[in-house]
Amino acid sequence: MHQYTVPLSQKVPLRLAGELSKRVFFVSEDIESFELVEEKEGETAVVCAVRVTTRAPSDTVQMRSMLNQLVSDDILPQRSVMEHRIWQSSHPVTTHDDTFDRMLDQGIAIPSGEGQLGFGDPFTGLVAHLDEVFRAAAQRSFGALEHRYPSLIPTGVLARSGYLTSFPQFLMFAGRLHGELDSYKGFVKQVSDRDSAEDTDAAVSRALADHSTHSGYTLSPAVCYHVYEQHAGKSLDADLVSVTARGTCFRHESRYHRSLERLWEFTMREVVFIGSENRVAEARNSFMQDVFAIVEELGLAGHVETASDPFFCDAKTAEKIWTQRLMQLKYELLLPVPGGRSVAAVSFNTHGSSLGEAFSIRTPDREIAHTGCVAFGLERFAYAFVCQHGLDPAGWPDAVSRSVQSSGATEASR
Repeated sequence: MHQYTVPLSQKVPLRLAGELSKRVFFVSEDIESFELVEEKEGETAVVCAVRVTTRAPSDTVQMRSMLNQLVSDDILPQRSVMEHRIWQSSHPVTTHDDTFDRMLDQGIAIPSGEGQLGFGDPFTGLVAHLDEVFRAAAQRSFGALEHRYPSLIPTGVLARSGYLTSFPQFLMFAGRLHGELDSYKGFVKQVSDRDSAEDTDAAVSRALADHSTHSGYTLSPAVCYHVYEQHAGKSLDADLVSVTARGTCFRHESRYHRSLERLWEFTMREVVFIGSENRVAEARNSFMQDVFAIVEELGLAGHVETASDPFFCDAKTAEKIWTQRLMQLKYELLLPVPGGRSVAAVSFNTHGSSLGEAFSIRTPDREIAHTGCVAFGLERFAYAFVCQHGLDPAGWPDAVSRSVQSSGATEASR
């Protein structure tokens, strides 16, 4: 390992240190770990450098250039908006510090690769129970139509939505070999003839560079984009259309992946609203109240506050973040987990008319439709639940324990 202290040409105020921390790993894949270096500037502390540890010797000139570009383009232009907390659970914060290690020891969590985990009971039963609670709430309140969508989504859909240029750091593309015999043979030869000491991934990467192409599809980073594409170019039949779906989603989290808090592959339940401006806003706000009641019934500590998406490498990054926070377009439910951290288990979003315009969706009176969505990270939510209540279903709220144990007994009898 090699360590470098990279000075910043422009100091970063501490209020923006979190925004900087969210992006450092995306500067270079060589970075194994980092810490922000602070100094006093008058009476105020600022971030003056980033101390990075890399797996191999690195070009410090290039590293400094990239970090300073990040600070200049994505961090410093962000304007300050006061955090707005709108709800707090009545339950006190209590977490079990060894939860993830115990899940690994008991085979409840099964490492399957970087940012990927498999799961066993009782965690799988808990995820299924929570998903059903959220689905039933959406159908009860809005008559949300249940849909199912593929894990792949056309890359053009993400381009149309703006995701392609707003969150390039998360994208995981689906490639395929050129559809010709010589490409198949060339690929096989390159990966077969590699030096036995050579890393397989490196050999495959070179072979793919020579013999593959983009398939036209991307692993879906969220469920809602399928819904917008489904309604593209159409006029709605009602002032509010609500769709709910559960899907497997993919986001490359680089080295930010930690326990179940940031997986590259995860399960999302989304409830999507499309309609008039007032109806979408009302639906988002109403469903927030439903979720608050569910969190209370589950006996979980947590709170909801304004938030913003991690826009990146976009000339309008600072403006987008400021707009989201100022107009309260995005809220997140934060549930405590060990180490004094919290996970964003649910997001409550409105998008104005931007997606309705991008996908040419209109209301019954021919106005551009507004959109909103509520997204549940099921593994995150379930992880926060077991961190607070423990891994033994006997210690869970009765309704959850009965449901999970009943589903386990049903599976065992099959």
